[in-house]
Amino acid sequence: MDVQVRHRDDMGREHLVPTRTLRGLPVEEWPALHEQRAYKGRKSKVHQWWSSTTKRDISCRSWEHACAAMFLDRDPLLVYLAAPCLQIEWQDGPDSGVVHPAFMARTVDHVQLLYLYSPAGTEPDGHEVTVAREASAEAGWQVDAARAPGGQLRRNVYIVSQFRHDEFADDRARSLLLEAFTRPLPVGEAADTVDLPPGRGRAHSWHLLWTGELTTHWEQPLTPDSLVWAAGVAA
Repeated sequence: MDVQVRHRDDMGREHLVPTRTLRGLPVEEWPALHEQRAYKGRKSKVHQWWSSTTKRDISCRSWEHACAAMFLDRDPLLVYLAAPCLQIEWQDGPDSGVVHPAFMARTVDHVQLLYLYSPAGTEPDGHEVTVAREASAEAGWQVDAARAPGGQLRRNVYIVSQFRHDEFADDRARSLLLEAFTRPLPVGEAADTVDLPPGRGRAHSWHLLWTGELTTHWEQPLTPDSLVWAAGVAA
């Protein structure tokens, strides 16, 4: 199988190159190859996801795709997350095709990840996985699937995602709240007792639930009465 990668440079010009030439290059930081745009007749609506990991918008081709970005955005091992900056073009005898990654990312250990899209309850196309692995073996990347769990977990994560922005990140509030939640307590009641302006304790609590420094029973509806505790504390 012959595998090549198409990408765009900073001037907007497209290039088709052998995959092995990308080894060690920061491809995840390159410009998106195809921006998602709304158009008449499009079956899915374009969504912009502001990533708290990379501090920029990720253009997603559907709400389900944006939900996959949401769950990756919470992953503490990722330090960079972006829309796909490349596509993989393959040819195997008379057969040929294109694989479009869902996201590109980098971990705290500088591992580059290519994510294929996997809607809830499904697995990525088997042939796409084969092609992606072939390309990634040459480029030094790893392949994974971007999944968006559904149900109550998704609803809860979406709630706390509304507080993922930098305005809710405050070192003093973080210290006070982690101390307050050394045991499971109703989030609204405990957050209102800390020495913060009215309402800010709750907002900062939702932020810490987003970052994973506070946790809860994620499969139960998240309300101001939900029990919340510092991560690592026995529930």
